[in-house]
Amino acid sequence: MAKRQTRKIAVPKEEKLPKKEGNAFDKIFKEMGESIFMHLVEETLGVKIKHFRPLKEKMQTTIEREMDFFYEVETEDGEEFILHLEFETKNNPEMVYRIGEYHGIELRMRKMKIRHVIIYLGTEIPTMATKLKAEEIYYGFDLVNVHALNTATLLSSQVPDLILIAILSDYPPEQAETVLRLIVRNLKKVSKNTSELSKYLSQLVMLSRLRKIENITIKIAEEMPIEYDYDTDFLYLRGITKGKAEGETKKEYEKNYTFVVNLLNNTDFSNVKIASLVGVSIEFVEKVKTELAK
Repeated sequence: MAKRQTRKIAVPKEEKLPKKEGNAFDKIFKEMGESIFMHLVEETLGVKIKHFRPLKEKMQTTIEREMDFFYEVETEDGEEFILHLEFETKNNPEMVYRIGEYHGIELRMRKMKIRHVIIYLGTEIPTMATKLKAEEIYYGFDLVNVHALNTATLLSSQVPDLILIAILSDYPPEQAETVLRLIVRNLKKVSKNTSELSKYLSQLVMLSRLRKIENITIKIAEEMPIEYDYDTDFLYLRGITKGKAEGETKKEYEKNYTFVVNLLNNTDFSNVKIASLVGVSIEFVEKVKTELAK
């Protein structure tokens, strides 16, 4: 029995994180993805990447196409599959890719075998490709389960980015604080300067949210402060008086000032978002941003 349908198909909606939290992690991983996770990709694929460049074009999240004839088929032998018939009047060299697009969308929705047939109605001899090249065929993907990575191996690395990933690796929950202290200690050893260490500590705080241990991470970072000569820093000296006027102690100001600077330098967060994360006023964030601009 065959059922004939003419219909439009669209990519099913994904289950997503709450918009606010999802957007925050999107920005975090866009910032850190190239530096941190590229090392894991090299190991998984068994390649050494010489250079790469990001492709800026955005993927379309909803694709709408009109399919000519679409059937659910059962053969006399009991085989069931989807039969897609498409009528084409032109010798279209892009047809094989267009059908591939249909295939991916419909396979995701139906999860059953699909066969595509093009009925060519043109007068010229068709030269369009009917099969993808071997390197164009999708067979699946390589999976990197960060949670299964060996914590000790990552901690022993001399690459700061790999040390950072240890926060997401395979260790018992009760060892979280120990692992965090080792990460911070090793990051201090391999960082080239205090600015680089500040960046890594900010990223560590962000990543720790995925394990719901952000508070422990912040506590450890505060206990092991970055050595920095605030007494000779012009921006700090200009801002400390303002901080005291707002009722902050020197220690509180140093912590908040450094955290705001790191977020301004390493994320695309708005002033409102940064103020919320650090626990300061929007005016404070704006003042720090102005000082940095000078």
